[in-house]
Amino acid sequence: MKTLIATGAILSIAALSPVLAAPEAAPIFNWTGFYIGGHLGGGWSDDSAKAALTGAGAFDPAVIGNNASGIVGGGQIGYNWQFTSNWLLGIEGDSSGTNIHAFGTAPFASGGIPYPPELHHEATRDINWLASIRGRLGYSSNHWLVYVTGGGAWGSISYRTNITLVVPLTPQSFDTTSSGWVIGGGVEYAVTSNWTARVEYLHYDFGDTTVANVPAAAPNAALITTFNNKIDVVRAGVNYRF
Repeated sequence: MKTLIATGAILSIAALSPVLAAPEAAPIFNWTGFYIGGHLGGGWSDDSAKAALTGAGAFDPAVIGNNASGIVGGGQIGYNWQFTSNWLLGIEGDSSGTNIHAFGTAPFASGGIPYPPELHHEATRDINWLASIRGRLGYSSNHWLVYVTGGGAWGSISYRTNITLVVPLTPQSFDTTSSGWVIGGGVEYAVTSNWTARVEYLHYDFGDTTVANVPAAAPNAALITTFNNKIDVVRAGVNYRF
């Protein structure tokens, strides 16, 4: 009789005790959707311009130091499609204003012998804006995303070349919108369900641009300057995901 009473008491206590539910797993972040955002960073270009003066004597070609750096800032819009638990494909368009400016000089020389410094080449290049349309391939781990990106690129570039003989002669200015390609990669983190932050690197290549400057004082001569347009950009950005 006592055993039955004790067993009943144990069953009563067990019935009154709360049932502890297993904790729910945190939902996995999904990157699929449209987004829009902005970015800010810096850009640089470490290539040089090559100059040659034709029709005016046996002058040596010159390499004009044209290293440049500046600020890059703008916006982007895109779409991600997470097609497996970890992999995604995306497309993004962006546009950036820049103040990447370069100015360089190089002395004239003939047979390796330099002329006085008053006689020299001048070359200026300004990157006004950059834009691209790129694909993205990314690998996500919940709130983290690592990606590579690449596609077509466009840039507005201004050039100015001149030769100086004690006083400047006729400078030549040339503005163009160049097309090329861009490739890069980055890391992005989902801060909230809507906001993400990223850091990325992009390398632009617009090929060579040649500018011909015919001095008014020597119409039979021509200053031919070739710019090799490669630009590197590192930028941080934020996106709002819809």
